[in-house]
Amino acid sequence: MSLKRVNQWIRSRLSIGLIVPLYLSPAPLVPAQEATPNVSQPEVERTTSAHCPLAVGETFENIQIETADLRLHEQLFESVFHAALVQSLDHPQIDRIRAYCYRHVLVVIRQDLRTPRPTGWVQLNFVVKDVAALHQELEVTARTAFANLDREQREQIVRFRMKPGVMRNHRKVDRLEVYGPEGFLVGFDQSQ
Repeated sequence: MSLKRVNQWIRSRLSIGLIVPLYLSPAPLVPAQEATPNVSQPEVERTTSAHCPLAVGETFENIQIETADLRLHEQLFESVFHAALVQSLDHPQIDRIRAYCYRHVLVVIRQDLRTPRPTGWVQLNFVVKDVAALHQELEVTARTAFANLDREQREQIVRFRMKPGVMRNHRKVDRLEVYGPEGFLVGFDQSQ
């Protein structure tokens, strides 16, 4: 067989190998399995749109936050915001991950156990109908949940600041700022 003929034969086989996969339907995506089966925990719920449905027409999927102390964020999301925990993963000596659904936003919090990094500055903003009522509700919830903590310990987890009549996005709003650990902030705006 001549070299030219061998090259043609190889090219024809390659083109068939490249074209055929285009006609095959892709394999279905399968959720990742827990990397450490020896960790005793309940079956992990997968973070899908079924667990944290988006508002109709929204395309935003989630936000991930790195933290040096996952425990503080767990206390904020579970005890103050009463956010639904939709995923809990612990990979020994690697990382710990918690995912919460809060107001239709999937918030994934990760603590890298090898190289802990503080959060820095992360801000989530929501529009609400009654910011004063929400402020009162969250304050009472925090006071009750952290009654056994002194003020300094409580303020590591949550602090509140009400700002009436501030400008946000070219409109005047009453704003509640809920400060969490390590520069994490959730803002709630009510148009005036």
